Amino acid sequence: MKTKVLAISGSSRKDSVNKRLLEAATAIARTQGAEVNILDLRELALPLYDGDLEAASGGLPEGCIRLKQAIREHHALLIASPEYNGFFSPLLKNGIDWATRPQEGFPSPFPGKVAALLAASPGALGGIRGLPAVRILLSGIGVLVTPGQMSLPLAQQCFDEKGALINGQQQKMLEGVVSELLRTVRVD
Repeated sequence: MKTKVLAISGSSRKDSVNKRLLEAATAIARTQGAEVNILDLRELALPLYDGDLEAASGGLPEGCIRLKQAIREHHALLIASPEYNGFFSPLLKNGIDWATRPQEGFPSPFPGKVAALLAASPGALGGIRGLPAVRILLSGIGVLVTPGQMSLPLAQQCFDEKGALINGQQQKMLEGVVSELLRTVRVD
């Protein structure tokens, strides 16, 4: 059985460097034999999480159910998140908040999943300050986050016209993060 990886970007920007890094990572995962699906959180049209809204609507929004189902159907998560003032993006946090909401037939899909973390930024730190917060959040909801991670500074200069990383050391680092994720996942 192939390892199934769900790739999620926490960026809402159309031409996001995090989406580009995630696409480079998914290409590596596919080369290493994984089945990878990319999920765009923007396409789910999730409202800002609000318990009153959830109660008034009688359940979870359709986008939340789609997100929970996608997570449930995959063995692992590959998450790229921009850093906003030292933390991860509100888009990523909102998606995770909705996906952890209980509903009959749709429990939290996170416990037992394995995740690898990536960040990219046009800045000199590459989004590294936001990754510990993502790690803490995911660990708290039952996700095993692999030790290896990657942040890509000055990311707008790091990709060729086909979306591949130009720097061989950065490519090797990304390959290492993806390999560690795939080695850690247990597929029955």
